[in-house]
Amino acid sequence: MPSRKKSDAPYKSTDRDQLRDLLFQQSFRYSDQPVFKLTSGQMSRYYVDCKKVTLDPKGAALIGRLVFERIKHLHPQGVGGLTLGADPVAVAVAVTSHLEGQPIPAFIIRKEPKGHGSRAWIEGNLPEGAEVVVVEDVVTTGGSTLKAIERLKAHGCKILKVIALVDRQEGGREKIAASGYPLESLFTVDDLLALAGVSRSSSESSGPIPI
Repeated sequence: MPSRKKSDAPYKSTDRDQLRDLLFQQSFRYSDQPVFKLTSGQMSRYYVDCKKVTLDPKGAALIGRLVFERIKHLHPQGVGGLTLGADPVAVAVAVTSHLEGQPIPAFIIRKEPKGHGSRAWIEGNLPEGAEVVVVEDVVTTGGSTLKAIERLKAHGCKILKVIALVDRQEGGREKIAASGYPLESLFTVDDLLALAGVSRSSSESSGPIPI
């Protein structure tokens, strides 16, 4: 019986492949007209609502594993970002880190200080001066990420890494890098557009793409 060539082996979907497909199926939306309003106020033909996946059981598990693998060597004392997009990402990583025997506590950065009690900006067990990883679901202009970094620096924290699920490739990566913190993203919007058969430079579309 002839032996199977290595190239004939069945393809095994990786965590990254599964997460990309899940983002495309559940989070990505495309229209032939700029009907989606972004946080920046700009209108766009495509939109990525990562919360559809970050709050999904399978999505959270995949995100936790993928981000943890990229930060575990740094031994951070915390992982988090500006509420709300970063929150489920941080929790997914924290849970995975516990299961892997290298616990990394999650934290949440408020958009406004708590209105009572400690009036804290940061929720969670994050000591002053901690070494942390900043996470985000989608980066567009980089504004949310830079706010998180600013608040953490005021807390005396050292930023070890900035990581996002999706980079929309609209200048956010460059702005964050200009502040001294290179951004790593699991995906770019080009990765999702490629699955839809279109590109950012496309001037025409045959119509909405079925998801």
